[in-house]
Amino acid sequence: MKSPYKLTEKQFKFLQQEAAEKYNSLISSYMLRRAYDVTSNFSEKHDRMFTLRADFRFAQSHVPGEPDMPICFQKDDEKAITRAIESLKSQLREDHKRSGRAGEPTPLGYIWARERVTGERPHYHLVLLFDREAYAYLGDYTKPDADNMGTRIQKAWCSAIGLDYPEYAYLPHFPKNNSIWFTRHDALTLSDDYYDFLLRVAYLSKDYSKDFYDGYRNFGTSQLIQPPLSDK
Repeated sequence: MKSPYKLTEKQFKFLQQEAAEKYNSLISSYMLRRAYDVTSNFSEKHDRMFTLRADFRFAQSHVPGEPDMPICFQKDDEKAITRAIESLKSQLREDHKRSGRAGEPTPLGYIWARERVTGERPHYHLVLLFDREAYAYLGDYTKPDADNMGTRIQKAWCSAIGLDYPEYAYLPHFPKNNSIWFTRHDALTLSDDYYDFLLRVAYLSKDYSKDFYDGYRNFGTSQLIQPPLSDK
């Protein structure tokens, strides 16, 4: 049975075309459908959602123009994004335990895209989805001793690439208007705020700036949340 939170084929095609014009790039149907599967699935499981945009960059590893003069030694392999997400999940599990909240921690939803325009190394764009009953704000990530979503994300990326926090806390970037809040009703009615969110998600599905020839994955998402066996 099709989820009522999924776009119709007509809505999907219209949004895909609008995104292509907005971002001046072809939009991958496969990536966009997979991304929207995650957002509609999350809307199906949670009444209120908090979503967050973040970008992950690698550090300058050597003096510009001097490859034999290293500045740092980082783990910049293709598994870095996986390690970062697993690190964030681990921090959320620990926070759940400390908070004394009942039950299991709510799953983290995510969509990521790997891009390379210029430069030696790629960068990552992410959309993170949270149950708003558990997490609702980015927080002040400029204070290294703070315990909020922003510092958790900074720590996750530093851990993933093997660099010290807070020395390299600047590598994760949170763009302007990084946070969006919406409800299940917004998704069901395709409200203006939710439509704007879907357009922003579509940015991760654009073909432009993705390297399709280096053999590495350019796109990934969380698994869809399955209902408990008793609900099936």
